[in-house]
Amino acid sequence: SHRYNVDDLTQLAAPELRGRLATLIRQYAHQRSVELAETILCHIEALCLHPADCRDAEQLCAYRRLARHWRWLAASQRAPLTNRFA
Repeated sequence: SHRYNVDDLTQLAAPELRGRLATLIRQYAHQRSVELAETILCHIEALCLHPADCRDAEQLCAYRRLARHWRWLAASQRAPLTNRFA
């Protein structure tokens, strides 16, 4: 797929970012890959930094937890199978 830059993504409207994120997560459910997990992570990070997406601390914390989850998924897919259950 495409490589995204967080700064480029923050130029998109926040509703568009959230819509793309939802589509990417649905796609991941059917086609798991490191690249897709990293793309999802990039979209979440862009939402965390988005200048026009005003939100409270709880919402920002939820985005950060979500980012941590997708960072872990990408890393666990990069690890060899033998190391996953060690």
